Amino acid sequence: MSAAVVVMGIAIALVLALLGTTLVLAVLRIVRGPTILDRMIGSDMVLTTALVVIGAAMVIRRDLTAVPVLVVIAATSVFATIAVARAVTPSSDPSDEGLTVTTPEHADDQERPQ
Repeated sequence: MSAAVVVMGIAIALVLALLGTTLVLAVLRIVRGPTILDRMIGSDMVLTTALVVIGAAMVIRRDLTAVPVLVVIAATSVFATIAVARAVTPSSDPSDEGLTVTTPEHADDQERPQ
């Protein structure tokens, strides 16, 4: 076995270990929360890690057949982030003055009379 093959094997093992650590930390962020924005960041990290793993596999195999999968995952991530950002953005009503918060964490506060 040549030195290049050994170095490549070590590099692949190191990259997989780092990506696995990233995936575990992202899932922990999703589970722990506590807000929907924390969970959205975690899910973005999971999708980005999946993109990197698929991209690395494409490079190693020298095969471009997974490009449509990368596009679909990236588009899903972008659209999900936009949807959550729109859901948690305060009302655009000028008379609201930003006092109405539409996040699920504050939904109970809005229902209670003050």
